[in-house]
Amino acid sequence: MEVGQVIGSTTLRSFRFVIREGMEKHVKRDEFVTVPESVTGKTIIGAVKDIVVSNELLPDEFSRDLRMSQIIFEDGEYPVPIVKILGIEGPEGLELPRHGIKPGTQVSLAQDEDLKRLLHQDPEKSALIGHLSTRNSVPVYMSINEMVSRHMAILAMTGAGKSYTAGVLIEELMKKGGSIVMFDPHTEYVKMRLENSQVKVYGLGDGTEIQVAASSLSTSDYASLIPDLTSTQRDLLDEVIGIVDKFYDKYDMNTLLEILSLLYDLKKNGKKVDEEAMVFPPNYLKAMTKKVGLATIGALMRRIKRIERMNVFGMDGTPLEEIASPNRLTVINLSEFDERVSEIVVSVVCRKIFNSRKRHVQDGNGLANPLLVMIEEAHNFAPSSSEGEPAISRAILRKIAREGRKFGVGVCLISQRPNKLDADVLSQCNTQIIMKIVNPADQEHIRQSVEDVTEDIVNDLPSLSRGEALIVGSAIRLPVPTKIRQRETEVGGQDIDIVGAWMKK
Repeated sequence: MEVGQVIGSTTLRSFRFVIREGMEKHVKRDEFVTVPESVTGKTIIGAVKDIVVSNELLPDEFSRDLRMSQIIFEDGEYPVPIVKILGIEGPEGLELPRHGIKPGTQVSLAQDEDLKRLLHQDPEKSALIGHLSTRNSVPVYMSINEMVSRHMAILAMTGAGKSYTAGVLIEELMKKGGSIVMFDPHTEYVKMRLENSQVKVYGLGDGTEIQVAASSLSTSDYASLIPDLTSTQRDLLDEVIGIVDKFYDKYDMNTLLEILSLLYDLKKNGKKVDEEAMVFPPNYLKAMTKKVGLATIGALMRRIKRIERMNVFGMDGTPLEEIASPNRLTVINLSEFDERVSEIVVSVVCRKIFNSRKRHVQDGNGLANPLLVMIEEAHNFAPSSSEGEPAISRAILRKIAREGRKFGVGVCLISQRPNKLDADVLSQCNTQIIMKIVNPADQEHIRQSVEDVTEDIVNDLPSLSRGEALIVGSAIRLPVPTKIRQRETEVGGQDIDIVGAWMKK
């Protein structure tokens, strides 16, 4: 369908055209159009990025001096769409043209079949995310292999639909027998039920508690859990952990308290310890009594008891094979945890997943199935360096982002504050689903951190409607504005009808 004619100067990256009479309704922002290349005649595809409407009778410089009601606008008025050239279809995708476009060339709407071919993905290995914003008839698919192996991010302001979109992706990945671990701080995914797939929810205090083995915690983890830990207390804790790591197969907080209690009694009263009942040589304790005071031992015991009361860190952690099973969505509900415990849970679980998959690739042991880790409110778990004290979970997320591809561990960051996300982690996410963002700092952070995000894409972000996204990166063949499809599962985290709730009362 011919919709207009090229006018003015053209470049290898853009051109303008005037719309034929009666075709105005077909030409809109983000619509795809085609023109022939001047020398080869090959079809160039482009996208309408802006439409300028001018009037010869009302130049810009005179508009302030005229009464608008006295002017007839129709005469001499014409809209001029501005088209960004995407390229010519080639064997490896779209390639920029090498020859220009002649002024006067006819401009046509791109055919549905051409767009479907350009966006085509292997249906067995792709996820249906939605359809083109301008064409309900053209579905948009994303490569699952690229999403998982090269990581991805879903970025949007509050209320734009990022969690809804994450739910659509979960539905699609689970149709392929996927393995997903979702860290959920706001109970937005705990009610998801999937046909032909298992859903396991872990929380706190509801019979499905997530447990972390105390032996999996490092001294840095304890320091994160105990922000008021002094340097002398940390040194003492480091020595106690050294003892249990060397002489115990596994241990819990009570084990640490027993050792500290023996040390306290020995330091205070010189009480003789029952050497036969001890798991480790008593000279370890005797050496420690010379280094620390009673106040340090007692203060550390009180802090360890504080951790013990959390009922999260025990002798045995939740088995990794249970958390990361094939054909299962595991939701770890963090809503009842405080911020420090949430960071430790994310850090320990991700660390175990990464190390287990690494072992499997290297010697055949460990987790046999690749998996995707999804993290809501990711800026809290992988914060930027400018956010002060780093989260303990940031280090392992950086490691997965850099090395996870080799071991079949993918990460999906979901955030409403891209500006607060660690730039190193974000830059490793090779696929971006970006929804409405109006904050200039967030826009600039995305532009600087993500290679595929251009100035045009950043400029479009504030004008996206709810449920609409710009998808860029390796999982899609062409950066396109997409309307996210309807969810098949129950939606969590919806806005509360405030007035409706008030009226009921």
